[in-house]
Amino acid sequence: MDLIVDFPQASQALAPPQNDPCTPRVSFAADLEMKFTKNLTYEHGDDLWFSRNEIKSFKHQTARMLKSVLSNNMTMAQYAELNAHETSAFMGLEKFLSRETSREIKYQRDALRMAILYEQQRQIEAGIYDPDTMANISEVASAWCRKRSRIIALLHADIKDEI
Repeated sequence: MDLIVDFPQASQALAPPQNDPCTPRVSFAADLEMKFTKNLTYEHGDDLWFSRNEIKSFKHQTARMLKSVLSNNMTMAQYAELNAHETSAFMGLEKFLSRETSREIKYQRDALRMAILYEQQRQIEAGIYDPDTMANISEVASAWCRKRSRIIALLHADIKDEI
């Protein structure tokens, strides 16, 4: 799949793409406001970004945890109960609690993606550009994910407060 990046000129109106409508398209406004900030990468780069090795480590740690739980014929709920004192032991693994949970998360992500892509296509075909409508659609379509994240965060905070 190709990604088309377009830099329209100030006089150019937003026009529907000339090529395949299924191709992802990024467009930048003709008028941009730039702000310069201090580059913290040199002084605090290690604090700002995870290294490739750290990211790999996170992925391997999650995979090891899942293998460990599954090899002991333990459900994720049982594992969470055993490790209630240390919520970081299962943080991020809650999506594996059941097949239904994994399916629901995938369904919600796909629904959000489709709502945004549908609205984007509608705006292109109508020859309009309305980022506020796009933001509102995104907010509504992602409400389930935000609520779920908040509940998980509150659970982790409550458990840590009890210790």
